[in-house]
Amino acid sequence: MSRRAWSDNLDRVVIDPGDEATADDGRFSASMIRRALGLTAATQPHPNPRVGAVIVNDGTVVGEGAHLRAGEAHAEILALEAAGDLACGATVFVTLEPCSHDGRTPPCAAALIEAGVGRVVVGAVDPDPRVSGSGILMLEDAGIEVATGVLGAEVEAADPGYFHHRRTGLPLVTLKLATTLDGQIAAADRTSKWITGEAARDDAHRLRAESDVVIVGAGTLLDDDPRLDVRLEGYTGRQPRPVIVAGRRILPGDAALFMRDPLVYAPGPVATSAEQVVAGDGRRVDAAVMISDLGDRGYVTALVEGGATLAGELVRGGHVDRIVFYLAAKIGAGSGLGAFAGVFRTITEAIPLDIESVTRLGDDLKIEAKVGV
Repeated sequence: MSRRAWSDNLDRVVIDPGDEATADDGRFSASMIRRALGLTAATQPHPNPRVGAVIVNDGTVVGEGAHLRAGEAHAEILALEAAGDLACGATVFVTLEPCSHDGRTPPCAAALIEAGVGRVVVGAVDPDPRVSGSGILMLEDAGIEVATGVLGAEVEAADPGYFHHRRTGLPLVTLKLATTLDGQIAAADRTSKWITGEAARDDAHRLRAESDVVIVGAGTLLDDDPRLDVRLEGYTGRQPRPVIVAGRRILPGDAALFMRDPLVYAPGPVATSAEQVVAGDGRRVDAAVMISDLGDRGYVTALVEGGATLAGELVRGGHVDRIVFYLAAKIGAGSGLGAFAGVFRTITEAIPLDIESVTRLGDDLKIEAKVGV
């Protein structure tokens, strides 16, 4: 959506006083932060955070906006442009603490001060060490009242990769597995299309759409020649960058991924025209080096899609934060290709999970879990 579109489409509704009394009312603040969160649903601003802002003057929404993409105007700036002179003395509801430093764009806290807003309600404090309270302090030093912590948990849940990255320097790594109910990702002849049904496959494409990079091992590249792109009807958003974890095998130059600017991690130089990073001892890729490098490059979310060797190494090495299981309503009833390569020696080696949700998708199940909790 263009900057002009925010103004053109602005719903300058008068808030029903019978439902939400005043700007000081906690329910009203929560409803406005939720409205601001709703504006961020389709944004793709990484490595920047998803931020939405709503400006209310005398019970009327007079401006709103969301940060769409990195390098473009921030949410507060778009909302101020839409509000115009009505921003003076108004209350600004913003999901994340306004920035206080110069980046690709000037600091939003300074713009709010210049506009003469009267009050700012913040959903969550920005964990970025360049901000981390300094935006709030700048506003307060200018005499603007600031309230914080309104639906902070919901704000973080809407953009978990950003908060994880700013706190650790690493991307939030999600492992996606599509298996039979008895844990097979492919048959003995390595066929795997299709284990899950269409609803589960579409949902997996939504995972890709939410990810900055999608990671596969060389074996998956050689076996499946995947595209790793988002193929949802009507989708026009950013495509995740493919990442290949290479071994010592030769990578085919005509593979589909080499049409999509892949990033190749290898234990030593490999014969490829793609950008590559040597991250290993000459025998295998050091996963910790790879994940750290992705974080340094500003990638906030990473999705791992295969194969079994890569999945096992990343999970056992403690490099996976979340797992999304798609369990097909099928069993292999024999020995095919398991979800994880390696040996499960004893029950004490089992890795605990915190199962957050179980959802039915057509005939299949989707299980989302945190790792190592």
